[in-house]
Amino acid sequence: MAFISTTNRFNDFRSDFMKDTGFSNVEDNMDLYIQYVTARFADQNHKLLTNLAHDVQELQKAMKKV
Repeated sequence: MAFISTTNRFNDFRSDFMKDTGFSNVEDNMDLYIQYVTARFADQNHKLLTNLAHDVQELQKAMKKV
């Protein structure tokens, strides 16, 4: 059972990138786009690890009660 799942959204971030940066073409700015996607993935990983750490803390509290 996989309770942690992520999806590859490399191509989904195109519209966000263009909206956030004001560029009209991703292909001409691929180096910046790759940095943008990397930052988005890093943010996603941070959120995932933060939620996981919180869940572990809650599990420890529950186990102490048992």
